[in-house]
Amino acid sequence: MLLLTLASAAPGAQAQPLAIGLTAPLSGPDAAYGLGLRHGAQLAVARANAGGGVAGRPLELLALDDGGDPQRAAANAQLLLERGAVALTGVHGARATAAVAAVLAPAPGEAPRAALVGPATGAEPLRDPPRPGVFHLRAGAAEEASAALLHLDTLGVSRYALIAQADAQGESGRERVLFELTRIATRPVASERLAERATPAELRRLVDQVCALRPEAVILALDAVQARAALAAARAQPCAAHYLVFSEAGAALAARPSGSSGPHPLAGLLVTQVVPHPGNVLHPLVAEYQRALVAHGAAPGSHPSLEAYTATRVIQEALRACGREAGRACLLQVLAARAFELPGLKVQFGPAQRQPRPFAEITLLDGEGRLRR
Repeated sequence: MLLLTLASAAPGAQAQPLAIGLTAPLSGPDAAYGLGLRHGAQLAVARANAGGGVAGRPLELLALDDGGDPQRAAANAQLLLERGAVALTGVHGARATAAVAAVLAPAPGEAPRAALVGPATGAEPLRDPPRPGVFHLRAGAAEEASAALLHLDTLGVSRYALIAQADAQGESGRERVLFELTRIATRPVASERLAERATPAELRRLVDQVCALRPEAVILALDAVQARAALAAARAQPCAAHYLVFSEAGAALAARPSGSSGPHPLAGLLVTQVVPHPGNVLHPLVAEYQRALVAHGAAPGSHPSLEAYTATRVIQEALRACGREAGRACLLQVLAARAFELPGLKVQFGPAQRQPRPFAEITLLDGEGRLRR
């Protein structure tokens, strides 16, 4: 079902809206992340329209649910383009991003069909070589792995185990973790691949093998479903003192299970993050985000919400640079060639179509289900 969000523009604005398309997992195991992405994009659109829109035209958010299915994400992207979206955002995960990038891919000698700004994936194969029209704001697996190993090393961990899913995201995480371990002159006690369609019994056997080697920290480069199952299997036995997952799975794991009470069952889990903490008002962009939450009566923020808010703000600024020429072609040209100043953040993609120094840090899931720095 198409969810249409058109926040009220300045009084008297009658111009044709500029549509931004979003396809995200608004249902399914990654719904917590997808709903956060929609929340942030809606907030950025509402803020822009309260200020008069762009070149006298209001922004409009067209949001579709893909349930985390890459085929649905591709179909949604096609529908959003047909409905006039000037850019896309909100795509979650490596497989969905690859599918949407294929829809946007140009014919020989032509420009991409539209821009995809800020997909929520750290998979390195989607960044190098750059996919035409795909602009990455967040840290990749390399930066997330570096932040993870730096944190665990400062905790005194010396025995590491790694379980990675056999897909683009998992392999990216695995390669970068192994690379970072060599930098601190350490070899993992275990480095295992888990098939994408592994059965619960296969997963438990693999976890048992890893735990038998008595690691001090287990790094899970898995999607949310497999990570939750692996954590349950590991915590049911003596295994490790520390568990860490990457940002793409973190929001789903932090979401409290329906009907649960008492301390969060995954309290103590370490999660990499690719945007500042959404409550850190010392960061100028977060302060703006918090003001927008209050001004528009929005629900409390989250890391995925701030991620999509940032991506939508980048689209807004690029459209502003286009002025009356705002549209897909100008947007692509501006994103590729210009720098943008958001509060406390300079955005300049360049030929690599990615931020040169993206943000990455580690958070801890507490007993109340909050992600703390």
